[in-house]
Amino acid sequence: MISVHPISAGDTIAIRHVVLRAGMPVEACYFDKDEAEGTFHLGGYADGVHAGICTFQREPDPLTGGEAYRLRGMAVLPEYRGRGIGTLMLLSGEDRVLRRFVREAWLHARTDAVRFYERHGWAAEGDEFDIPTAGPHYLMRKSLKPHLCGEP
Repeated sequence: MISVHPISAGDTIAIRHVVLRAGMPVEACYFDKDEAEGTFHLGGYADGVHAGICTFQREPDPLTGGEAYRLRGMAVLPEYRGRGIGTLMLLSGEDRVLRRFVREAWLHARTDAVRFYERHGWAAEGDEFDIPTAGPHYLMRKSLKPHLCGEP
């Protein structure tokens, strides 16, 4: 069984280190707005095992400057991919953003994750660019609409 629950910023570090910042110092796993007002973190679980993480931060849309949330640090441990954990975290996070009366979201997607986000209604904007600590990425955006996933 998979599930998603709110977690603390500290609870994201181990998975960020393994999946997103492998080989780098653990200090590279802390994001500047992890503890900022409006930021929330979600953990994805498979049969009770903490297998995925994502962080949503209130941050203006980089193209319009409008009110938005930024998705950062989405990761699922390799041995748990393909079970729907990423999808459930993404939909749960989008619902939580909507409940905060924000309708726009954006992210920097690793190039190999673009198709995952496109399947969930996100659209790439512009050309591929490089993030020195994480490799090639695309800016992606989405206008959010309510889901019927029953997440509390």
